Amino acid sequence: MRISGSHTSRGSIGAWVLYDVAAHGYGLMIPAVGYAIYFTSFIAAAHPLADGLWSLAVALPLIAAGLISPWLGAVVDSHGHRRTWLAAATIACGLATALMVTLEQGDIAPGIALFAVAQLASLLAGALYNAYLPQISTPENSARISGIGWGLSYLGGIACFLLCLPFIRGGIVPGNESHFAQAFLVTAVFLLAVGLAAISRFPREIRVDRNTRSVRPYRQIWATICNWRNEREIPKFLLAYYLLNDAMVTVIFFAAIFFKTTFGLSVQQVLMYSLAFQLIAIPATMFFGWLGDRWSQRGALNVTLLIWAVVLALMGWADGEYAPLAIVIVLGLVLGSTQSLCRSMFSRMIPTDRTAEHFGFHALAGRASSALGPLLFGAVSAMAGSQRMAMVSLGVFLVTGGILMSRVRLIDR
Repeated sequence: MRISGSHTSRGSIGAWVLYDVAAHGYGLMIPAVGYAIYFTSFIAAAHPLADGLWSLAVALPLIAAGLISPWLGAVVDSHGHRRTWLAAATIACGLATALMVTLEQGDIAPGIALFAVAQLASLLAGALYNAYLPQISTPENSARISGIGWGLSYLGGIACFLLCLPFIRGGIVPGNESHFAQAFLVTAVFLLAVGLAAISRFPREIRVDRNTRSVRPYRQIWATICNWRNEREIPKFLLAYYLLNDAMVTVIFFAAIFFKTTFGLSVQQVLMYSLAFQLIAIPATMFFGWLGDRWSQRGALNVTLLIWAVVLALMGWADGEYAPLAIVIVLGLVLGSTQSLCRSMFSRMIPTDRTAEHFGFHALAGRASSALGPLLFGAVSAMAGSQRMAMVSLGVFLVTGGILMSRVRLIDR
């Protein structure tokens, strides 16, 4: 039985939101901006295929997370201890992030390995975290709660950015690289301090039926897949999300590098634009969550997809002094909003006694599939010699995913 939002304490919802705040600080400073630029501009600066190496670093944990997440979700649903697994993944992410401070120029393999470990742990933690949404919401307020969580999470990006500012202010210039890298240690402390404090206040585990404890995870996964012949809307949704997320995740991982390379922005300018993005995304994500509950989640999602087309068009052809600001503003309207609405829609469709497993499949679709987008970006960028055309190429995923999503019939559990 679903635990309704009215029966879940505000403290549990607040803790759920707070964890997203912690995770978003890591998301900004490591995969999105700080480490992404540090890797391509310092660690792999002498390598002619720096963008391709970063594509590889991004793709590896995405593939691994997609393969592991359904198994981990089935284990959690069958045996419990979801908070323990979530805490363990958070600690692993924090430790790998902290070790990034030790990297020197040319440490390409260790640089990829540490990022892969941190990002894999972060992605696994994200799947477990998302599985709490059906427990703390109802079909009537899921979009709003998801939007509040995703929207306020951007405060974590702002807070972590401000904490890191004394270290990153000087940029990545000769003699300042080690000082810049101290920001990774600050990010690790922020993630562990805020994230673990939030986990301690998460709602209690849903009681597991003793009969399910004897079910082996891989058998449960196979049974779920076989049952999709009778529940076809779930795999249809996952396929559509697979394609949409290809475009979104690629933009997340390459936006900072795109601004630096295409528009010649300094590291400091990229970080300031990232801060502006966070400020725009907070109210925008919360608004689209409200709109999804008040009007229609599908309708709100379609609006965001139309705005995404504008984002890619601007990245492909906008030029001039104010082009980066225009891209940041439009991107801030939809990046978190689209992901939050997809999360809410999926939470309404899945069985309430197997939320972790299904959000594991959600991770498989949204994470493993996301490897294709970064790899396509790297390939187009290398062959065409243009990051603009690489961004425009992502429209293939956006259009196809939007068409498939329009054919998914939403059924509340």
